[in-house]
Amino acid sequence: MKQEELPQSKSVQRERNRTKKNFDGSYGEHFLKTHSMTKRGDKSIYIRQEYHERLSRIVQVIGKAAIPLYAYLDNILEHHFEMFEKAITDDFNEKFKPIF
Repeated sequence: MKQEELPQSKSVQRERNRTKKNFDGSYGEHFLKTHSMTKRGDKSIYIRQEYHERLSRIVQVIGKAAIPLYAYLDNILEHHFEMFEKAITDDFNEKFKPIF
């Protein structure tokens, strides 16, 4: 079964529907905006080669190479955490049980 075919939880679907309604402006205005990060930091992450190529192309073409790739990824993650905050918190609290 492909990932797109997997059933989504109702809370995730509600979060996505809520966010779609609140998404104003173009994709570039939302994700390829100026960023407050002044440097990459000291953490490395690994992503699929195909994703790296796609993300780099988006930054080059839509973003006119105005922001670095790490800042674009930070904007994507910021949006993801805002979009799924409740679903993540609910799942976390359901699975995290204190010892006492």
